[in-house]
Amino acid sequence: MLVIALMVFVTACGGNNNSSNETKDAPAVNDKEAENTPKEPEPTKPAEPITLTVNYPKSDNPVAIEYADEAIKRFSEKYPDVIMKKNDWQYSPNEIGIKMAARQAPSFFSSFATEGKTLVEHGWAADLTPSLANYEYANDFNEALSEPFKFEGKMYAIPRYAYILTVTLNKKLFEDKGVPLPTADWTWDEFYAAAEAVSDPKNGIAGFAIMAKGTEGGWNYTNFLYQAGGIAENVADGKVTSAFNSEAGVKAMEFLKKLKWEANALPTNWALNYGDTRNLFKQGRAAMVVTNAIEDAVNNGGMDKDELLMLPMPSMEKGGDHIGVLGGDYWIINPQESPEVQEMAFKYVTEDYFTDEGLEATRADLVSRKEKGQILAPNVADYWKEDSEYGKKVQALYNEFPDTVFKYDPEVAALTKGAPEPSYHGQDLYAILTNVMQEVFTDKNADVKALLDEAAKKFDDEFLSKVVIE
Repeated sequence: MLVIALMVFVTACGGNNNSSNETKDAPAVNDKEAENTPKEPEPTKPAEPITLTVNYPKSDNPVAIEYADEAIKRFSEKYPDVIMKKNDWQYSPNEIGIKMAARQAPSFFSSFATEGKTLVEHGWAADLTPSLANYEYANDFNEALSEPFKFEGKMYAIPRYAYILTVTLNKKLFEDKGVPLPTADWTWDEFYAAAEAVSDPKNGIAGFAIMAKGTEGGWNYTNFLYQAGGIAENVADGKVTSAFNSEAGVKAMEFLKKLKWEANALPTNWALNYGDTRNLFKQGRAAMVVTNAIEDAVNNGGMDKDELLMLPMPSMEKGGDHIGVLGGDYWIINPQESPEVQEMAFKYVTEDYFTDEGLEATRADLVSRKEKGQILAPNVADYWKEDSEYGKKVQALYNEFPDTVFKYDPEVAALTKGAPEPSYHGQDLYAILTNVMQEVFTDKNADVKALLDEAAKKFDDEFLSKVVIE
């Protein structure tokens, strides 16, 4: 018994032989109690500040700079912890790959509608699905205008200044010549007849001033290609090839050829770019142009808005579609940024979208225009759906300024349909098509089919053959 008692005593004392004094004095805790004992939280690291690189205008654009500075100021007041950095790089198809490889592109930037597939397929445009999932107005975007950057049901850009091309007419020139005004459902034949009838070459007045210089010529021609049922490019079996040298493409170019050589409806100097045609229109020397030229004509040309008319592009035949090229500028979110920065960039570009603040900004703009005697001439479509709550608010606001906002016939919007710009090397395509137009306008015996075939081969060899579809 003595041995057993001694062993028990040694064992009991031995349990504390290697313990510190704190352990000796601490109360015993079993495993279950240890699990339930609250632990002191580990110190959290302060969140990294978000730096947003803002796509900023060049120094030669003071109006845009003033607008951008105001937008930055308002955003900074709302998100004071966001660091705002300015970057005045402007999108260029020849530079975007270099910028992305060097990780030097801004957090967001503006690009053309023609760049949709290029940006998405190279992974240079962020999928907006995460941002749209929490965005109250995700379903209120104009679906037609979103089309150039929509792939497999996902949006990769926000419309900025999107448009569908229409025709602007000088009603006074029609009235001076006693030519009836065309109606919204006009056809190629009626377009041709109007251009021929109102043309007055002796007095330097063209019935129709089409763009036929730079990339703008091909841009204007593509409207007629679409109206004839054609497409610019074909994608099949993993390859992209030219399609504008089709029967539809020939019809469209032959129509323009007739306007030049048979109707004598084009300006004597037909090698005009965007600004040239607008200047002719403002000077009363062109009865029709392809583009919404109304605002420029009134605000910068001193014309009376009541002497102007907007119509959809003509259809090739009665009952056909009035198709205009759908293009413009779109906001792209840089996918190389962190999810947090991408979300902040999304908030920045949509800051005034669908909001009362956006409406108030529009109201302030209208008040300013009214005071200056200027007008606002909206396109037939904008980033919002017309039947959305915001669309109705915009229309109600426009109605408050009947002398400031140009109103077009609702039938124009109803008939106007948009077809996206060519997806691959769109600007290069336009330039090549402009060359064909110039050949046709220079030589009345030009072989349209042969010229288009030659242009298609050139475009395929130099550009489309290098496109890789993954």
